[in-house]
Amino acid sequence: MPAASQPSGNVTGTDPVTAAPGESVATESRIPLEVPDLDAGLRIKVRSLIGWFAPLMYEGISRSVDVGAMRGRGVASVVSYLDFRRGEDPAAVAAPLHTAVETRHSELSGEGLGHPTSRLGFDIRYAFSTPLGAGDPRRYREQLSEEPRPCGEGRVVLTLVRPFGPAADRLVREPQPELSHLRLHVFKEPHPTVESLSETGPGFVEAVAEPVEVRGTYGLHHTDVNQFVFTGEYTAAMEDMATRLVAEAGPSAAGHRVNRIAAVFKAPFAAGEAYAVRGRLLRDGDRTVALVGIHSIGPNGPRLRPAVFGRVEGIC
Repeated sequence: MPAASQPSGNVTGTDPVTAAPGESVATESRIPLEVPDLDAGLRIKVRSLIGWFAPLMYEGISRSVDVGAMRGRGVASVVSYLDFRRGEDPAAVAAPLHTAVETRHSELSGEGLGHPTSRLGFDIRYAFSTPLGAGDPRRYREQLSEEPRPCGEGRVVLTLVRPFGPAADRLVREPQPELSHLRLHVFKEPHPTVESLSETGPGFVEAVAEPVEVRGTYGLHHTDVNQFVFTGEYTAAMEDMATRLVAEAGPSAAGHRVNRIAAVFKAPFAAGEAYAVRGRLLRDGDRTVALVGIHSIGPNGPRLRPAVFGRVEGIC
């Protein structure tokens, strides 16, 4: 994915005289759309949106938070949840993708400070917009207007951790001095879970007789500078599994459009580690929901609980 342009950034709600805690950190930027960012229908891919989240996220946080000081004290952040959705309108190659990102310092359990389940992190919201494209493969660079229209949205939750601390102290439960200029927001609903992502409406029924499993091993090319498999590799595997399930269920996989991917992350994988992707497909008319887990493999086979679990929503 192309690197994001330098965003403008500010801490909203902050008075520079009184230095009252700011509500959030807001950044905006523009990214030129490239050929691989759009599918054959000229719609922005969900995996493209996910590919942009990290540079946009770190630009905003690093401009307002002394990340180096936090890391020096053994505190880091990990992605524990993401949810990205795309729009249905066509876009155009070389058109500007306008991005707006808002980052809030948050208590993630919904209980507030001082509870046994308290844990701190960041709640990051993304809004994407771009001019309307012609929707014709022969005119894939043509923009029908210069006015940007909403084309996607996303959310990422980062959990603050002490990765090398004692197990009982891994989760950061107390405010950090580097974040004192930001107001602490308490989640209105608890952090999403495997169970909450698995919920479907009453009209959905199993579309494949038995769950499908695919095994593999992660390599160095799946990793990033954080020394573990890149977040987008997990969600790409989920999307690939959804396509395989749709093909097994009978509808044409060529016409299946993935419009949303949401995932919770429990434990990372490193290069050389084996994994099993397990998926099941539910369907209600032309709507599909693939529930996909990525499991680590132990001496006795795949572990029961997934290390990463996601929900892939689509339309046939």
